[in-house]
Amino acid sequence: MKNILRFVLFVMLATMSSLTLRAQVVVGRETDYDVDYLTPKTYEIGGITVDSDERLDQRMILLVAGLQVGDVIKVPGDKISTAIDNLWAQGIFGDVKILLSRIQDDKVFLKIFLRGRPKLAAVHFDGISGSDAEKLGKDFDIHVGDVITENLLKTTTNKAKSYYAEKGFTNVEVTTKLTADTSGKGNYVLLNYDIKKGKRVKIDSLIFVGNDQVKTNKLLQKMKGTHDVHYAKKLFFWTKGFWSRSKYREFELNDDLTKIIDYYNELGYRDARIVSDTVWNVDPADLNISAKKKKRQDRVKVKVALYEGRPYYFRNITFSGNTVYSSETLAQHLRINKGDPYNRTTLETNLTYNPSGTDITSMYMDNGYLFFSVTPVEVAVENDSIDIEIRIVEGKQARIRNVVVEGNTITNDKIIYRELHTKPGDLFSRDAVLRSRRELVTLGYFKEESLIPEPHPDPKNGTVDIVYKVEENQTSQLQLQGGYGSGMVIGQIGIQLNNFSARNIFNKKAWHPLPAGDGQKLNLNAVTNGTYYYAVSAGFTEPWLGGKRPQSLGISVSHNLISNGYWADKGSDNYYSLRITGANISLTRRLKWPDDYFIMSQSLSYKHYFLNHYTSLTSYFTDGHSNDLAYSIGFSRNSLDSPIYPRSGSEISIQGFATPPFSLISGKDFSSAEASDKYRWLEYYKVNVRGSWMLNLIGDVVLNARFRFGYMGYYNNAIGPSPFGRYYVGGSGLSSWVLDGREVIPLRGYGDYKLSPDDGASIFDRYTLELRQPIVESASMTVFVLGFLEGGNSWSSIKQFQPFKLYNSAGVGVRLYMPMFGLIGIDWGYGFDGVNGGSQFHFCIGQSID
Repeated sequence: MKNILRFVLFVMLATMSSLTLRAQVVVGRETDYDVDYLTPKTYEIGGITVDSDERLDQRMILLVAGLQVGDVIKVPGDKISTAIDNLWAQGIFGDVKILLSRIQDDKVFLKIFLRGRPKLAAVHFDGISGSDAEKLGKDFDIHVGDVITENLLKTTTNKAKSYYAEKGFTNVEVTTKLTADTSGKGNYVLLNYDIKKGKRVKIDSLIFVGNDQVKTNKLLQKMKGTHDVHYAKKLFFWTKGFWSRSKYREFELNDDLTKIIDYYNELGYRDARIVSDTVWNVDPADLNISAKKKKRQDRVKVKVALYEGRPYYFRNITFSGNTVYSSETLAQHLRINKGDPYNRTTLETNLTYNPSGTDITSMYMDNGYLFFSVTPVEVAVENDSIDIEIRIVEGKQARIRNVVVEGNTITNDKIIYRELHTKPGDLFSRDAVLRSRRELVTLGYFKEESLIPEPHPDPKNGTVDIVYKVEENQTSQLQLQGGYGSGMVIGQIGIQLNNFSARNIFNKKAWHPLPAGDGQKLNLNAVTNGTYYYAVSAGFTEPWLGGKRPQSLGISVSHNLISNGYWADKGSDNYYSLRITGANISLTRRLKWPDDYFIMSQSLSYKHYFLNHYTSLTSYFTDGHSNDLAYSIGFSRNSLDSPIYPRSGSEISIQGFATPPFSLISGKDFSSAEASDKYRWLEYYKVNVRGSWMLNLIGDVVLNARFRFGYMGYYNNAIGPSPFGRYYVGGSGLSSWVLDGREVIPLRGYGDYKLSPDDGASIFDRYTLELRQPIVESASMTVFVLGFLEGGNSWSSIKQFQPFKLYNSAGVGVRLYMPMFGLIGIDWGYGFDGVNGGSQFHFCIGQSID
């Protein structure tokens, strides 16, 4: 009996399974074919038709589907399923079917049924401002004719939510609606985004619990983007968080919590972690804010629970695998001592990359060991002490095989290659690669952000190819400067071509719009106030004279006129004027000692002065001719890492000027000579010293310390100091406006030239501290703000010199750099000393207030 029941049950199950595995496939409108899914049949495709609402090439449809007449397939089978998948993958169809039209003998006839997805006719936004709609439209990057897919709707919706989340609107609702286009375009639709921003969400209070060892204010300083509405009372102005708002943004909170754990790890708290972070809404009734604010914003509280754990310390650090350098040498470069807090960041930095170039990896890679690797391993943890074994794989030295430059569409190859410190056949050096990048950035021809050296190593052959990818920058500058001083408006117009090509001047094909690419410099400038004076100048510099060595030749000429107005009667006693005509030739070369950051410059200059009743310089030399023939030599060192916003490095220079001692050579007694005889040939010697150091304090905040010193002496007591070329301290120091040969020294917070004697000073000093913070850094623009402390003074003679008796000031400013116009800045300074101090604004275009 049991066997009979088992047999009946088996038959019933088999019958039900058979029914389940069989389906009816509709063929045409009248005939049905049974398709047995358990026993597929083999057919030859006798024909294929395509039923589509899109104008599509049937051959392309069949090619995409992978089905052709004459193919042998199984029905049902994988080829049909694959064909459907292939057509779906195109993303342009909303409905895909493959139907059996008929079966004739061993041939099957198929119909591919396709219905296209709707296409975009236009996009509309509701609930938001026109400016937001414009920004979202650009961010969505969708266009008329694009196929509307679920993925497109989801992606654009998420972009809209992210856009407003960054603005602090975390409860954004986005609804999409498709409406048929009635313009007769066919399968086109209007896409509407209905966006409800809701209220802006701000953090009412940010609470930390569990931080027994680290103060809350210290943790807040480490959070760059998350602060409550009371953050300004807890932070210092130089921290980046001070300038951020108290918007609640979940992604920034998560990033900041990671930064906090990183900070704990740096202090040695290796086991520190976030136990929980809780966010909850604040009842508006509990908020002590105005009704107006309650309508515009919601508030949340954020509570972060921390587990600090115990601090750990380094104990024993050993090295293995090193043969090139001894363990003692490696330990010196590691700079971690037994008993130091366990700082994983310091360990990784001193092993792999320290900006100073003193890490262990730099030691090896600067010696050709490109395939070097280093791995720190914790080999023992006992109580609060950790032993580290640093395992080194030195590999073999790599030599440079090829050096390639890509992306230079204007600058000629040779101009770039001559600046590189990486040459084919040399041992690979990471320092040489970084130095090459710095030299290319310093040229100013390429965008700093996109200048990327890419080593392509070949471990098998022990070689490396280095590719420098560059993007041309705007190198020509139209100089439009303006200023106000001495009761008049002054303007300057000029053009500065920093990547000029003189050899292509007569090549019409090279003018687009000007011949460029050879790295030469051409300057043309004109300064005037339209009434009283003007100055014109021109200069040309060849940076690689002869093309083989880094020595530059510069030539310049100038002519200045200052008077009491072009309408004045030039024959009357009331007319005064000063004309200066000059020329200069200079030769500059790079040195290899003490290091290759040093430059030596020499120049020979001549100026001719013609004074006609001109009393603005001195009261004792107002009429006559004067000649100034001077030789100059200077040494400078510039290791700044960027020409626009440097974060590290220094710039130091010392320059001396001297004229021949004409009076001593002639032997003539000038004690009772007329001024026109005393100053027919000027006599002086002059020393200018300046220095600037950059220190990256925290994040992008940079401290810049600067000083300047100058002294002008003379050979003959009977003649005394030269009436030209003296120092004038105070104000913005915009020397472009100074046409009578004086040397101006800026000191903000005081009026122009107000801190010097009326006839100029022979000695001065100035000291500056600036704190800088970038706001925008991009290829097209750099903006940074600054605060400064400054002090300086000047004296008539070296006997009066008191280096620390200073006129002091403080203030703030902003700088904007654009490649086309150069540097633009405005500073406000307050001078604390003397009657010439007080509140002063200083404005500059085209040059730095330095």
